Amino acid sequence: MTRTSHRWQSQPGNFDTLHATQLFPADNAWGIPVLEHTPVSRIPGWLVPYRQRIRVNEPGTQGVPDDGCVHFFLDDYRFETVWNRPNKALAALAPYQMLLTPDFSLYRDWPLTLQLWNVYRNRWCGRFWQEKGFTVIPTVSWSTAVSYDFCFLGVPRRSVVAVSAVGVNLSTSSRQAWDGPLAYQLFVDGFMEMVRRLEPQVVLSYGRLPAVCHELVAVITYPTRWTNIRAARRDRRREGGG
Repeated sequence: MTRTSHRWQSQPGNFDTLHATQLFPADNAWGIPVLEHTPVSRIPGWLVPYRQRIRVNEPGTQGVPDDGCVHFFLDDYRFETVWNRPNKALAALAPYQMLLTPDFSLYRDWPLTLQLWNVYRNRWCGRFWQEKGFTVIPTVSWSTAVSYDFCFLGVPRRSVVAVSAVGVNLSTSSRQAWDGPLAYQLFVDGFMEMVRRLEPQVVLSYGRLPAVCHELVAVITYPTRWTNIRAARRDRRREGGG
C-alpha cells in the first residue's frame, strides 16, 4: 500500500489498468464475466479483421453491411487497445453491429495464470461490448486439457461460438514444421470438449476445420486472409493479369 493506492479504487483511466472498477456478473470462482446468449439468428455473413476496421470511415465508402462482423484472429499486439483503452476502441468498432470477442492467446507453455488472465480479458471485453449494445459472439480457445477448467467459463450453453482453425488442417509434412501432430490433436481434443460442455448451436470457424469437427456440430466456415489472397491471385491468372 502507498499513499496513492486509493486511486485504484476511485479513479478511471490509467489508474485502473485492470478495470477493477468495472466488474461484470460471473458464475465462477475466478470472476470471469458471463456473456449473454447469442441466438443462431445472428450469424455474420462475413468477417473483417480488426486492423481493417477504419476503412469504412474513408471518403467514398458505403459503410458496413448489417451482417459484417469484426474478428480478432491476429497477433495479440494488433488489438491490445480493446483492453487497454476500451472506450477509445469503441469509436473504431461503432460501424459494426457484431463483434467476436478478442482472441487473446493461450500458449500451452505459458503459466496457467497468464492463460486464465487472457480468458478473463476475452470475456470482459465481450461483456463490455454487450453492455454497449453490440451483438457479441464468444471466441473460444484452449491450450492443453489443463486449460479446460477455465477456458470455457463465461460462455453460455447452446449459443453461437467462434474458433480459429488457422494452421490446423495443414498437411502432415507441414504440421511437422508447424508444431507437429501434438498440436493438431490438442486442437481436436479441445474442440470435442468445447462441444461437450457448451453444446453450441453453431460454430463459426475462421479457416477450415478437420473433418472430424464437422461430425460433432454445425459449422460455418469463413475464409482466412491468406485464402482470399490466394483466390485473388488465381483470378488474376485466369484473367491473364499475371
